[in-house]
Amino acid sequence: MSDCIKNRNEFLFLYDIKNGNPNGDPDENRPRIDDVTKRCYVTDVRLKRFVRDYIIQTQTEGEDSILVTKLGSKTVNLTDRVIDRLKNTDKKKIEGEALMNTLLENFVDLRMFGSPLAFKGAPDEWGETSKITGPIQINFGETLHQVEEVTFHGTSIFRSKGEAEQSEQKQGTFTTYYAIPYGLIAFHGVANENAAKTTKLSEDDFKKFKISLWRSVRETSAHTRTKRDQQPRLLLNIVYKENIEIEENGEKKKVPTEYHIGALEDKIILKPTTEIKEDINIRKIGDYTLDFSKLINALKKAKDKIERVEYCLSPEFAELYGDYLISAITAIDDKIKIENLNIDYLK
Repeated sequence: MSDCIKNRNEFLFLYDIKNGNPNGDPDENRPRIDDVTKRCYVTDVRLKRFVRDYIIQTQTEGEDSILVTKLGSKTVNLTDRVIDRLKNTDKKKIEGEALMNTLLENFVDLRMFGSPLAFKGAPDEWGETSKITGPIQINFGETLHQVEEVTFHGTSIFRSKGEAEQSEQKQGTFTTYYAIPYGLIAFHGVANENAAKTTKLSEDDFKKFKISLWRSVRETSAHTRTKRDQQPRLLLNIVYKENIEIEENGEKKKVPTEYHIGALEDKIILKPTTEIKEDINIRKIGDYTLDFSKLINALKKAKDKIERVEYCLSPEFAELYGDYLISAITAIDDKIKIENLNIDYLK
């Protein structure tokens, strides 16, 4: 495992969805739309679930590396999950700091996101455990425009054999689901280098997170009707310097940077085209334009604290905004490194 991250990272992630429900509510599984702003919001829990599911599906260690998951089809508490994970090791009887270190070693999502670690009915030998604050903290996501809910109706057809003639018969049930016609969703988050020391979040872990974040909204939702048309559009990750130089009492000294801009999603302005006129008429990428001026200005103000800027763009976003956005960031300061993550390995 590589060393813990030493730099603060701040990321902005945009993805979109068509005719789907990005995050259903607990009651009727309807899109979560704010009554005042008319914008659809998505919880950080939903996004973390995408990341966890992608790691389970694609990584060598799979489900063994994820703490918050099911055992087969059964939903279990954390105690059952840990017992199951440790049952084939020589660490069935473990307590205190040794237990915590073992959990952090085994579960990558614990290193990323932390956990309240509310063990129910845990063995006495486990001793006391405490809450772990994850270094990767993500705000609720929200569409950059107003949306409206639409209802889709359909029929599910399946075959069955008649009891008398044993002949195949078609049966059907009516289905209804609620969705938004289109949504461009923005998430903002921070990976804190100080909290990373506690959970041992490594550079390799954070690289895995960025790859999983980009691919998961597309790959892990591909077989779900309400999230089938999700696509990642923009990932912008700001890597701040580990230390900056300041002057204090006439002397120069290095201190930890310990800074991030914050609220990056508010620094992108979406405007519907003149043909579309209103937000609720937006149905695809070409129905709006994005203004990154506030974001660029924020980066300019923080340029002395920034080591590099990483980015990934979908082909459609690269065509519309890539040249302008990357050129504008590059022009801020030639000391800031610009890196294309190219997570999908596109030419």
